[in-house]
Amino acid sequence: MLALPLPIETRKLERASGGLCRRAEAELGSGSRRQTQGKGGTLSDIASKIRETLDAGLNTEALDLARQAAVGDARTAELNYLGALASARMGAIGEAAQWLARIDRDALGSSPLATEVWSLAGRIAKERYSVARDKAPETAGDFARAAIDCYRHAFGISGSAYPAVNAATMAMLSGDPALARSLAQQALSAIDATGDHWHHASSGEALLLLDDVDSAREHYAEAHRLAGNRFGDIAAMRRQLRLIGSPAARGLLEAVPAPRVIAFSGHMIDGPDRSSPRFPASLEPRVALALRERVASLGPSIGYAQAACGADILFLEALHDAGMQTHVVLPFAPVDYVHSSVGFAGGAWIARFERALGRASQVTLATEEAFLGDDVLFEHAGNLIQGMAFLRAKELSAQPVMLTVHDRGSPELAGGTAATARAWSRKGGCVENIDLAALRGDARPERESDNEDVSAPRRSLPASARSLQSLLFADITGFSRLPEQYAPRFVEVFLGTCKTILDSLEHAAVDANTLGDGLYLVFDRPSHAAEFAVRLQKALGVVDWQAMGLARETAARIGLHTGPVLRTFDPVMGKTAFYGTHVNRTARLEPIVRPGHIFVTEAFAASLAAEDEERFSCSYIGAMPLAKHFGEARLYRLQSATDD
Repeated sequence: MLALPLPIETRKLERASGGLCRRAEAELGSGSRRQTQGKGGTLSDIASKIRETLDAGLNTEALDLARQAAVGDARTAELNYLGALASARMGAIGEAAQWLARIDRDALGSSPLATEVWSLAGRIAKERYSVARDKAPETAGDFARAAIDCYRHAFGISGSAYPAVNAATMAMLSGDPALARSLAQQALSAIDATGDHWHHASSGEALLLLDDVDSAREHYAEAHRLAGNRFGDIAAMRRQLRLIGSPAARGLLEAVPAPRVIAFSGHMIDGPDRSSPRFPASLEPRVALALRERVASLGPSIGYAQAACGADILFLEALHDAGMQTHVVLPFAPVDYVHSSVGFAGGAWIARFERALGRASQVTLATEEAFLGDDVLFEHAGNLIQGMAFLRAKELSAQPVMLTVHDRGSPELAGGTAATARAWSRKGGCVENIDLAALRGDARPERESDNEDVSAPRRSLPASARSLQSLLFADITGFSRLPEQYAPRFVEVFLGTCKTILDSLEHAAVDANTLGDGLYLVFDRPSHAAEFAVRLQKALGVVDWQAMGLARETAARIGLHTGPVLRTFDPVMGKTAFYGTHVNRTARLEPIVRPGHIFVTEAFAASLAAEDEERFSCSYIGAMPLAKHFGEARLYRLQSATDD
């Protein structure tokens, strides 16, 4: 029996009372309880929890915890710091700076937190230097000097090696090798004998700056060994080596390899009615062994997969038993998923399914709705698995890989293993396959009629069922206060701008609706919607709203989401229209968007990443409640990749 939590886009689930429930974050609780905890002195426990989450490389989860816990009193400086650190690790430097700006640094004195805050301020300046050095060298120099000052301030407080070696690196990059060598020597003198991974990483960096590359390599290799599954820390070491950028620094990347981020897809155990064996139950031990051997060969890994009986669950079990993180994506309601993709193989597989979800670091429902026989929901889940793997790999400076278990002659069914692998390959991704035919000792290609990817029967629906679409809702803040005499001018400016951009798009919207300042558009692909949204936000950002009697800070709010929606004919409007829960979700997103910004759901960000679209960037901003009590959504901010 599966007990569903309240509907939200992404859920953390665990086994409870024989089923599944949302993982309770008891140390946070409700808003009023969090305040009581803050006054009661348990903020340090929450901060420790966030630090543990950051150590595991779960930066988005850490940011969510920081957002929930930061209640605004004087003792939240550490929580604001941790929110800034999580943001910085995800590349959201602007968000990190906003978190850090809330802290009164003078009030921190010479505390350990002061060292951390000043060091992070140096890191933010360093990241801005990295962005600016190829585009605006003069500005980059200012950022480099600011970074050096912040790091030296932190070193003056603590005398610790970390800020000293970072100051040394920035001095080298700013063209002051004498200062760089001096600070590197000071860093080596300051390194204590604790022998943790940062001890060795700092030693390696200082020795690199002093041209002792062989000794540096030894320290970096030991730093990687000691870091274990602290993937966020490993990513930070790799980013620093890339920033230094010398041939020697690039060569040292081999000593600190990034974790593997694995997008997985595989065939299910054969159903009882299957006429030609593909994955018979007798083959399970061989597949399980092959997966465990492949996982061991890949080293520290993070896996994304569905949880169907057969290859999916075997993959999740292999990762978990090796002490690695697993992320499960279910294409629709768990009860229906068990019926379509687990239950036909027997009760033992249902128990293993529940255990896999209970062990997972994260469980995502691509849609909360029932299956209804729509194979496109499997395609959506496959896109999310690919996109989430791409997003996580980017965050950790890692290279994603796809691992499959299938027969190479399989036809490309919607959301099936063969189609998913081909889509990954088309984007230039690496696919590693465990060949079922070889494990069976039978190289005979299967007949296509026997090669279903889903073994359970599906219900038939009309051809006008759900399709994957990208949805956009937008409005203008303060429109309700528009003086009526300015309405014609507003229509000319706002709707005229929308129309001009729509007409210029290479890929048109498939549906468009307006009401006052409200705009609702439907696109076939996330990149098509992103192109329109970015161009509209830029165009409206230069409008003189005061000339229309509106406040100077008037701006557009744009929300984007991707999901399966019902395509049908609207007899009133006389055109194709789109309906469903995902349309409602997008409508409830737009009211909470910060004016002048574009917020997108995790489903949109992952689907965009699955397109291998590099013109846009998505920075995680946290899990937020949607309007009108429509649950929560994990949200990202969409920008052009050229924007800072």
